[in-house]
Amino acid sequence: MKSSVSKRRFTRLALLLSAVLVIGLLSACGSSDDSNQASNSPSASGSSGAKIDIVAAENFYGEVAEAVGGNYVQVTSLLTSPDMDPHDYEPTPDASKAIDGAKVVIFNGIGYDVWAQKLIDASGDAKDKTVIRVASDVMGHQDGDNEHVWYNPETMPKYADYLADQLGKLDPDHKDDYAKQADAYKATLAPFTDAVASLKQASPLPIAVSEPVFDYMAEALNLQVTDEKFEMAAEEETDPAPADVAKLQDDIKNKSIKFFVNNSQATSQTVQNLVDLAKQSGVPVVEVTETLPSGKNYLQWMTDQLKQIQDAMK
Repeated sequence: MKSSVSKRRFTRLALLLSAVLVIGLLSACGSSDDSNQASNSPSASGSSGAKIDIVAAENFYGEVAEAVGGNYVQVTSLLTSPDMDPHDYEPTPDASKAIDGAKVVIFNGIGYDVWAQKLIDASGDAKDKTVIRVASDVMGHQDGDNEHVWYNPETMPKYADYLADQLGKLDPDHKDDYAKQADAYKATLAPFTDAVASLKQASPLPIAVSEPVFDYMAEALNLQVTDEKFEMAAEEETDPAPADVAKLQDDIKNKSIKFFVNNSQATSQTVQNLVDLAKQSGVPVVEVTETLPSGKNYLQWMTDQLKQIQDAMK
């Protein structure tokens, strides 16, 4: 039986997440949708009177660039559909042209979107571009680390500050504006970071995952991933060992895990069987995605998933 303190905790969090959904709906069109629009403006610094052309590989990074850059930038996001796989994306001539004309190029890095670096290298003025690889330049990761850094609650605030600093170097006249706009963006993420703090466990809580996309968030919430071998097989696109599948099945049947996190965009028959088994066994399934869902901004996307986790913990 849950304590009254625990009930109050989840009630407060439910109100918080409900409120942010309303706020997010008001801002979604102005963030994720706008970041999808391509720019034909010439590349230049804000100090010269023209907008700074920014190209972001992923639209959730483009969303932040729009917020931090404000009226002094024009942002083009290349991956604008949740159905686009960043690993397998084949750049179009328009994408190549956008990067060729950009002053600032932003992508995830550490092997996630290698095509972006190839387009930068092939551009005529690669050495003159400001290139931001979020995973390595902002978060300090290296090749071989988990690529899905946007699931770390610390990534977007740090990235906003880093971008503001880089834009300030390109456009010193508006340096203070970029810093203020970064602070304003970070303030909008407070419902997300507050929800993470509310859901963080005092002691590790065992869960299982279909693949590592959620692992940074699991770490932030003090959730212990118990099927590391299974998730790494999925990440490496190899078949999991039968013993690892059997162990995960036993953990589900015995309810040794609190819930199962499924990346609904990277399914297989093995994973679907585990999802079905979890539902049959009364183990909650939390559905997450690797890319930004249509019609949502980053804040809505993350808080929607945290609401599922809140429900799974009841």
